[in-house]
Amino acid sequence: MFKPQHSVALIAAIPLCLIVAASAAAQTTLVFVPGNTLGGFGNPSVDGNQPYVTGIVATAPGTIVVTYVSGTVTDGPTINTGPDGAPWNMGTGQTPMQEAAAISGGEVGDIDALIGIFVPKARVAAQGFSPVDGAKPLAPVGLLPSKLFFIGTGKTFTVRQAGTLFLGINDDNAATNGGGFLVLITFTPAS
Repeated sequence: MFKPQHSVALIAAIPLCLIVAASAAAQTTLVFVPGNTLGGFGNPSVDGNQPYVTGIVATAPGTIVVTYVSGTVTDGPTINTGPDGAPWNMGTGQTPMQEAAAISGGEVGDIDALIGIFVPKARVAAQGFSPVDGAKPLAPVGLLPSKLFFIGTGKTFTVRQAGTLFLGINDDNAATNGGGFLVLITFTPAS
């Protein structure tokens, strides 16, 4: 026979089971972003740079947390910077973050910084998709410059749909860059 005190114990255990199930659905991964991961963004974007790196795939709406773990990007003899980047005079050049804002040239405070872009699942699945600058003739379906954002040492943001976080470096000529950034990324589905 089912006794009333058993129902209290059963009801009390349900929220704990739901919390454990929600925690189990979180995904965490370590990703290395090489210093030459430019994805064709910026101007002039020279040959030898690499497509953006897949950070994590969000399977539903939820929260993504990106945390810098270690590493630096070397850029020529004068720049060895962490994920927040370094000051630099672009002259007439254009970084990816400047391309996103439709500006170019002059002083920037974030050369070689860690940047990212979240791309909806439907775009990633489209025929011809490549994780490179979609505003240039590099791929039939690519990344949209206006959607780039600064990550630096860390960023937490909410996504409203399934998709993929891609990561890259804020530079106009990353072909000869060395080093890179190791980051920890966690995706937690919305409850």
